[in-house]
Amino acid sequence: MNKHLQTISQLSNKPERSILGLMSGTSLDGLDIALCRFSDSGLKVTHFDTAEYTEAFRERLAAIRSKEMVQLAEVCLLNREIADLYATFIAQRLEKWGVPAGEIDLIASHGQTIYHLPDGSSSSTLQIGDGDNLAVRTGIPVLSNFRQKHVAAGGEGAPLAALMDERLFRHPEKNRMLLNLGGIANFTWIPSKNEGGEILTSDTGPANTLINEACEKYFNLPFDEDGKIAFGGMVHSELLKYLLLEPYFRKPLPKTTGQEEFNLDLVEALMKGYQIELKPEDLVATLTKLTVKSIERAFDQFVGEREYELFVSGGGLHNPVIMNGLEENLPLATFNQFEDLGMDPDAKEAALMAYLANEWITGNAFTVNGVKVNLGSLSLPE
Repeated sequence: MNKHLQTISQLSNKPERSILGLMSGTSLDGLDIALCRFSDSGLKVTHFDTAEYTEAFRERLAAIRSKEMVQLAEVCLLNREIADLYATFIAQRLEKWGVPAGEIDLIASHGQTIYHLPDGSSSSTLQIGDGDNLAVRTGIPVLSNFRQKHVAAGGEGAPLAALMDERLFRHPEKNRMLLNLGGIANFTWIPSKNEGGEILTSDTGPANTLINEACEKYFNLPFDEDGKIAFGGMVHSELLKYLLLEPYFRKPLPKTTGQEEFNLDLVEALMKGYQIELKPEDLVATLTKLTVKSIERAFDQFVGEREYELFVSGGGLHNPVIMNGLEENLPLATFNQFEDLGMDPDAKEAALMAYLANEWITGNAFTVNGVKVNLGSLSLPE
């Protein structure tokens, strides 16, 4: 048998697999690394850490992310440099955890999204961080390009979380909502097995992306730690109203979005057009309220009078202004700790990548728009 096919066969037939899930989100704060063990008993995250980017590297990523005009030479260089940096981060974490590289069966790398175009039949999405380079640098097989097959099958490349959420977190009697507060907020609605009905997954709008941009520009901070800036500001109701009139919020669910649609240029254009002047802390407070209100409105579209358990993950979980706002505005939700599901909420997106890779290697396909697909492209070290 061809040795490459033999590698795949051996991985597929193993009773247990150790997979490193890598996720770098739209907040550009660093690389989430989750070491996941898969067996008949399911998924267990055994180690997790976030490797922070330097300010200079984050600025380089921000300079090409969601921009219509960029230097192709810089995109080309970063495609390799991201993979090089990931390899360094992996080596450092494995040494820290005392895990030999030879025990890792597979790396599942999301890469860095630099542009996302959710537009039905014309959808496209682009992540960089070359899988072949990462495989050669680490000596470990790599699965990447998860979103490309989703688009090829007629999807928009996002959100992907529902593919794991449905299989791992469905409850026999209770409706569940899994809300992820990354750069963009997205949710998975999982009706109980008794109730039945369709899983629904969608983005709701910005979670942290606008807040982070405002903090970077006006406070030279990467994010609003503990919501302190928003807590010290006042919500500007007129600006909030104009933001909520953006066309995206009138689209029916499900839908996806990104920094191409929600960015500080949009906010500042509205402020200029309506002659609104704000203190920086009031702007952050208003953008934080936008996160809460857009989630509330999205949920109101389909929840009706059904009660549900709510589990929150992502960076926004650590912002008490967002969380308190959600508790005040979602009366049908019972707020639970994500850890009750057996997973660190900060590790969820990296674990999702590992989960998608495990399903690829075992041949457990997903259905996207009626098409059976396995998500990801395999890169081997040799």
